[in-house]
Amino acid sequence: ATMVDTEALPSAKLASEEQIIQKSLDSSILDPVDPTIVSLSNQGIEIIEFDEYIDRKNPGSTQQSQIPRIPLTVTLHRALAIVRLDLSRNKLASLPKELFGNSVVGSTSCPMLEYLDVGRNNLKELPLAIGNCKQLKTLILLSNNIRPSGFPLDAVVSLPFLETLDLRWNQKMNNQSSQKRLTEIFSESGCKTQQKTVKLLLSDDNFDRHTKKLSACDRDANDLQSQLEPLSTPQLRKRLHRTFGVSYEDSDESAYDRENVMRRLLQCYNSNSNSICDKTDNPLPQRTVRHERGVPLDPTLLKGLLDEIEAIRWPRTTRERPKIAAQGYVILQRPPPSTSAIEPATSSSANTNKAKREAEKLQRFIGIWEKAVEAIESVDEEFSRSFTALAVTKNFTGSPHIDTLNIAPFYGLSLGDFSNGGKLCVECSATCVAEIDTKGRFAKVDGRFCHWVSDYEGTRYSLIYYVTHGKAIPQTTAIFQLPYVATAGNDEEEKDDRPLEWVPPPVFEP
Repeated sequence: ATMVDTEALPSAKLASEEQIIQKSLDSSILDPVDPTIVSLSNQGIEIIEFDEYIDRKNPGSTQQSQIPRIPLTVTLHRALAIVRLDLSRNKLASLPKELFGNSVVGSTSCPMLEYLDVGRNNLKELPLAIGNCKQLKTLILLSNNIRPSGFPLDAVVSLPFLETLDLRWNQKMNNQSSQKRLTEIFSESGCKTQQKTVKLLLSDDNFDRHTKKLSACDRDANDLQSQLEPLSTPQLRKRLHRTFGVSYEDSDESAYDRENVMRRLLQCYNSNSNSICDKTDNPLPQRTVRHERGVPLDPTLLKGLLDEIEAIRWPRTTRERPKIAAQGYVILQRPPPSTSAIEPATSSSANTNKAKREAEKLQRFIGIWEKAVEAIESVDEEFSRSFTALAVTKNFTGSPHIDTLNIAPFYGLSLGDFSNGGKLCVECSATCVAEIDTKGRFAKVDGRFCHWVSDYEGTRYSLIYYVTHGKAIPQTTAIFQLPYVATAGNDEEEKDDRPLEWVPPPVFEP
């Protein structure tokens, strides 16, 4: 059972807030051993909002309760106890100042906070109130859009116990003048407020240019390194540690050298001895493959889809997604709920240039849209109402990638006269890849795992139904078992269409 601090909740909303907490508290993001650790990494969070609460010990005092609405509700009682907070790999454009307290120095909502990771978001600034977190030791801001004007330098400098400040891959913070100023301020002689010398991490422009990852369209899907390229450097290091027992020391600068980390990981995968992976007793000779089949689509629906997709007048460019390899690529957005696909929105909120363009495009491809919706309804009626966009492709090849904007699993279907391959491949774990037959079949896959298409011959079309906004669904497994759907056909065909024996894949480890 979860204990709820009722004194931190509004008296008028006690029942409803209690329900919210019980409903949204997700045990998978809370440390079961140490309640002072909160991990909300990679949860699709776009904004953190706060409600008012009435302090029952001071009824006349109205303050801000620390209750992040998306996707976890945390009471003031919980915020006061947080020591480590991980909000990395989300879509945050800003951090509410209430998270760190008000403008009064020394007043903070997280007085015990020692570790804060907001890396890999869309932040342009850091609240001035960060200076209230006087226990903060580690501040990770890497891979954002923070600018010098949005970085409260004096507030950060005032943190007495700060040991690590990570500002890598913030372009505006890593130019020559900014780097020089930051280095001078946080040098041993330049900063008198910290009890220890601060470890300042900044990007090297030359290093970044030489270690830039290849785009998905430039990768050979048959090559192990290409299959691993979508992973970030920290993810590669984590794989080295978890799979092969190889770790880097905190002081080892090569831990931030992507080429070095990738080379070491590949050596571990390919090594038949412990000469490279000297800390593991189980080196891997590449990876195992599990073969799966999707759920067959009704032949009548399949023929209708193929007729529509073969009649498409494909745009001359794939600029809608230029980093993948395909002869044709069209993205169709679901119309707003108040409208239909046939009648474009006319409300002021939807009547923007972008909405008009999307509505006009949908009209050009209305035939394939309606057939595609009918097809997905036959397999998963609930998902047919919740997917937000449809990608229609022609001869998509290779392109190992991760769908970083997806917030839920997707459905994929392929069709055409292709043969000898064309399987949808997805990394189930560090040691296993699933190859899924989607020709005339629906498969449910989480695109937040590395995935690609195997080589094939002929013409291959595909439909990808995906979700980029709404309620985020946490990553669990890379592939999912779908219920068997019988289709019209003879007994032999029905026998061939029955699903293979299902073995649950590993659960995602953040």
